[in-house]
Amino acid sequence: MGNSSLLIAAMADKCRSMIQDSKVVDYGSSEALHPRYLLWMCDSIEQHVQDWPETKLHRWIGFIQCGMMANRLLNLEQAKVMFDEAKNAFGASGEDQNLIDHLDPSSCFEVEFGGER
Repeated sequence: MGNSSLLIAAMADKCRSMIQDSKVVDYGSSEALHPRYLLWMCDSIEQHVQDWPETKLHRWIGFIQCGMMANRLLNLEQAKVMFDEAKNAFGASGEDQNLIDHLDPSSCFEVEFGGER
């Protein structure tokens, strides 16, 4: 398991704590944005961090963070701080572009879909 996977697991743990500590109510948003579902996603990341490809882990943590933004639990700056804290906790050097591309509003990036030929 690489540093990137460890960072994602640490970020999932941090997201879970923030969601559990929040007073989020259901705003009538889709089921996928409901805090209960986001918590399940955090748990799934930690359970499968060794099994899943890093691209899947990246997509899932990005979705969780976006769901937290939709629920007003997190903003872009807080997401960047979360990444920096996780990176510092694991002694990772440099920036993993795969983890921060989605945090840069001026950056265009391609979404990879599995199973395409």
